[in-house]
Amino acid sequence: MNARAPGRCVVVGAGAVGTLFARLLSRSGADVLVVDRAPVGRDSPALPRSLLGDVTDIGAELARELGAADTVFLAVPEQVALSAVKPLAGLLRPGTLLVDTLSVKTPLIKLVREVAGALEVVGLNPMFAPSLGIQGRPVATVVVNEGPRGSALLRLIEDWGGRVVQVDEHDHDRLAAASQALTHVAVLGFGLALSQLDVNIDELRAIAPPPATMLLALLARITAGSPEVYWDVQAANPQAPAAREALAQGLRRIAGHIADVADFATLLDECRGFLGSHDEHYAAVCAHTFTEMNTPGSAASSFTSHHPTGDGRGTMPLAEKESNPANWVESRISKTSDSMDRAFSEGLTGHVVTERSGKRVRLLDGSESVEFVSCSYLGLEEHPALVDAATEALKRYGAHLSSSRNRMRPVYLGELEELLSTVYQGNKVVAFTSVGNVHLGLLPLLGSGALPSYPVSPRGVTFIVDRTAHASMQVIRGILEQIGPLHRFDLADREALARILGDCGAAGRTPIVLVDGVGSMGGLIDVVGLRAALEPYGGHLYVDDAHGISITGPLGGGYAFEEFGDQLPPNVVVAGSLSKGFGGAGGFALVPADADVRVLRKFANPLVFGHSIMLPMLAADVAAARLHLSGEVAALQQRLWRNADELDALTGGQLVNAGLRSPVRGAHYPTEEEGFAAARRLRAAGVLVLPAFFPTVAKGTGLVRLALSALHEREHLETAAKALALTPVGD
Repeated sequence: MNARAPGRCVVVGAGAVGTLFARLLSRSGADVLVVDRAPVGRDSPALPRSLLGDVTDIGAELARELGAADTVFLAVPEQVALSAVKPLAGLLRPGTLLVDTLSVKTPLIKLVREVAGALEVVGLNPMFAPSLGIQGRPVATVVVNEGPRGSALLRLIEDWGGRVVQVDEHDHDRLAAASQALTHVAVLGFGLALSQLDVNIDELRAIAPPPATMLLALLARITAGSPEVYWDVQAANPQAPAAREALAQGLRRIAGHIADVADFATLLDECRGFLGSHDEHYAAVCAHTFTEMNTPGSAASSFTSHHPTGDGRGTMPLAEKESNPANWVESRISKTSDSMDRAFSEGLTGHVVTERSGKRVRLLDGSESVEFVSCSYLGLEEHPALVDAATEALKRYGAHLSSSRNRMRPVYLGELEELLSTVYQGNKVVAFTSVGNVHLGLLPLLGSGALPSYPVSPRGVTFIVDRTAHASMQVIRGILEQIGPLHRFDLADREALARILGDCGAAGRTPIVLVDGVGSMGGLIDVVGLRAALEPYGGHLYVDDAHGISITGPLGGGYAFEEFGDQLPPNVVVAGSLSKGFGGAGGFALVPADADVRVLRKFANPLVFGHSIMLPMLAADVAAARLHLSGEVAALQQRLWRNADELDALTGGQLVNAGLRSPVRGAHYPTEEEGFAAARRLRAAGVLVLPAFFPTVAKGTGLVRLALSALHEREHLETAAKALALTPVGD
């Protein structure tokens, strides 16, 4: 047993908090048992095992489960938890992690320190309703008896998207009194005051301004919840009475300061002083919330709708849905600055091209520039063989043969796959319309154990995605999570990967690691080392080598294939692009056996329900494949790497990827404004590049990316290097 793995977890309490943690632990590969005094309903999703039991009156079966547990969660009321601590201390093995989720910590922790010294102990308090989900939300944390299991749990909470906020038990209760007890009693006081006034809800609802609407919404949420939960916050926290008295005193002070506006203003000044430098932040939060309340179809606008929720007559508001992973679209939008909008408005990106010759392009305004934007690293897209093949296909077929490949396909498709099979030493190739569609079609089958060459454990798989992997893999994480738990990791942190792999081994799951081969913004991935790390666990390595295809290898097999000695090792899948160095369009999957091909053609959704690569480009792909086999591509590779070496020399080796066999170079600037200035200099010099800002690069910084090609000429490289204006090393 890996001491850092989730392992066997017993969650006592099948309420909202217990269910939240049970689901999250189960998705992360833990063996979870939920225990409750009432039967756990079958309509509770993601609760794989349950047991009828009482932690204050432990029967034989529950005792066995507790004795074998690695982690025990007490998601129960305070009195139940207090009664359970002593019996649990006698049953649990030394080193077992005991976790409580109480909203008040001091009484329980005092008892734990007296009787449970042999256990790891961590107190958690999710500072949100479980129905909202954990992503981005604070989890107040008290580490009582630290150890490896507790540390691993806190890392896991962060992997789930939660924000671990560590405090001691006294600070926890003090802050909980201010943030929970005070807030709840203020909202309930508002409701009780309304009930004493000469108003009714219908007339109030019709006229209520946004602050009143928000308070009504909070009142509805609290009164719809469990009375025990809100009573516990008020009754159990020893500092709650002081919070209630402070509220009452505040109301009395307001009553005493309304005779004069200047006197009243001193109260506002006092409140503003408490907010300090955070006042603008909270004002912006309020403005955003109030705006959303008036947005048709938003969750907030449901506050002004009289339709009941969850009854089939309308969409259930987000706050009432089952806990889900964060909306990645909202996350991406919220993290993106206006830098790209500025780049577009200044004409630094989004260029409209009217014609081109080699690396020179004519823009809509009639000007000419040299582009370092296109990812056609070998310049094959203009090769006469590709142009002639596409033209001939148009004459033979017209623009398109609109059918899925399983129903009707042009002759070029089989030719292409056979030629690529030769490039890849007899391994099998299946062509898709894009690399993104390779991911979408293949990865669910790989995770389900459907591909014969890639067996998986009966306990399932865990997907492990590099945080810098291409967005086309990141965007389907929600789909992959329907098949097995998913973790993201940083390639620079090998210890983190080792921990996740250890957890997979402990849970008996097959790890599947998803990475790029050649990074689109920088770096070469150590695919050989990753495969070696996976071997002890029987895992599979999935490499998106879109930017690596054609640029290296005797037949243009690409970066990853060459790194593996021009062979496809067992347990490796390569996804490749036909749209970059290859010169055409589309993507492909590289697998070892015909049996894998048959499964993909039968079950990969983009192949079953989508058309083939557009006809002219499919014919061009065939022509490009023949150039790979003829040796012409190998000559273009030499020109590409000569250009890379020359640009590195001209820039003093200061560019991102300098010296690496990658066609991508980047100039990194410490501020966004310096990045903008560089992009403006390049544009003025007639050089088009890709400017990148947060979240593509670190917040507040800028990057100028240059995509090199075999077609670039020495003068192009000199012009770009001069406009970059990098400070020589040592100056």
